[in-house]
Amino acid sequence: MASQERKTGASTIAGWSIIALLLIQFIPLDRIDQQTKTPTGIPGSVSAVLEAHCFDCHSGETRWPRSAYIAPLSWYVTAKVREARKAMNFSNFGSLPDATRHEIEQSVAKVAGTANLSTHGRIPGFPTVSISEQERQILAGWATNNNRELNGRINNSAH
Repeated sequence: MASQERKTGASTIAGWSIIALLLIQFIPLDRIDQQTKTPTGIPGSVSAVLEAHCFDCHSGETRWPRSAYIAPLSWYVTAKVREARKAMNFSNFGSLPDATRHEIEQSVAKVAGTANLSTHGRIPGFPTVSISEQERQILAGWATNNNRELNGRINNSAH
């Protein structure tokens, strides 16, 4: 009799768990992307690399994977994208002050120079970040060239 009660209790718990998993699918999440226009102030070659590897998490142009629609994993995925956008969002790049854009450029160059990007921001459902050597050079050159321009403007304004 005790084993029958355990089976009934286990099946009741399993049943309620399934119902709970089904119900949590209806909890709304903020997966609405911002209305964005193409970021200004980023050269075309750099923009192409960023769009291919960074925009899904660092812009309002996210292509949401299936994992973003299956709770409770969707809660983690959307939270990580929100966190990534807060750290760096290319959608508003053109409207940022020069110093902030410079910091973003330096951060991009630093991340691109990292030997193993496969662990950078690993979010279930999104492809692993893997950039070619040519793409690394494009991003590093962007930061280096703009660093020279910024320093030139600072030096010229001091005179």
